Amino acid sequence: DKLLLATGSHPYIPPIDGVQMNGVSVLRTIADADAIMAAAKTGVPCVCIGGGVLGIETAGALARLGADVTLLESHDWLMPRQLNRKAAARLEQHMAEIGVKVLKNARTVAVAGDNQVAGVRLQDGRLVPAGLVILATGVRPNTALARKAGIEVDTGIVVDNHLRTSAPDVYAAGDVAEHNGQLYGAWAASQFQGKIAALNAVGIETAFGGLPRTSVLKLLGIDIASIGKFTADDGSYIIAEDETEDSYACLVFHDSRLAGAVLIGHADKAAAVKAAVEQGANFSRQLNSNVNCRKILAELAVGTPPAS
Repeated sequence: DKLLLATGSHPYIPPIDGVQMNGVSVLRTIADADAIMAAAKTGVPCVCIGGGVLGIETAGALARLGADVTLLESHDWLMPRQLNRKAAARLEQHMAEIGVKVLKNARTVAVAGDNQVAGVRLQDGRLVPAGLVILATGVRPNTALARKAGIEVDTGIVVDNHLRTSAPDVYAAGDVAEHNGQLYGAWAASQFQGKIAALNAVGIETAFGGLPRTSVLKLLGIDIASIGKFTADDGSYIIAEDETEDSYACLVFHDSRLAGAVLIGHADKAAAVKAAVEQGANFSRQLNSNVNCRKILAELAVGTPPAS
């Protein structure tokens, strides 16, 4: 009587010359991981294309195996969807310390070689040597079933606030679901959407109002949290930062409310900051005086409520 489409996603293969040759791989399954580890012999030059979470984790793992690793990021800094420039710089420094070379503004135009990969050609003409290339260039929703069924599809399967598709009694959740033009592509969001879709499917009307983009993870041994909006669109935003040798915090406020944050080395505070963002907590009391990022974090950590 009811159907939930949770068909997930697949690795995105960019349309560049040479991606089908031997030595080029994605990382999605255990079989992919086994093949990559077998190929990553000590001293083999490895190139990871993509400076997101998967590319960074893969590059770090390859470096631990003894490979000569280069990570290519097409943006000005690493993890541009999760980190601001300062936080990314600290992550890049850590990667250099564990043996990963990072090339930014590195746009791949082709994989070079004759059947077997020999390198990666960049838009500026450079050739980065490689005996193994890992594509960590994102995912795309598995929408084929929905398309064939005549269900509305944009990038993902289009759903309303109850995660209903355009077809009666058919719902979608997870990587495949597109809500208000947004694809989350995150495990926590997929879990939450699954619960909302299930409630609606059994007749308990429950709305999905969207979620702040949140990533709370340990990346290469570093505690990183990216919550909600981590940059300012204009002068109406207030930015509060705190930096030590071992940590970095950036809090972003708008209309006296915490709109988002980037935290490095603050694992004990991430949950409280995430809750404050999701609840739209008002910080007008803290913002009326000199804005002290460290003090605000300390208050959140001990449960001090913000101004009402």
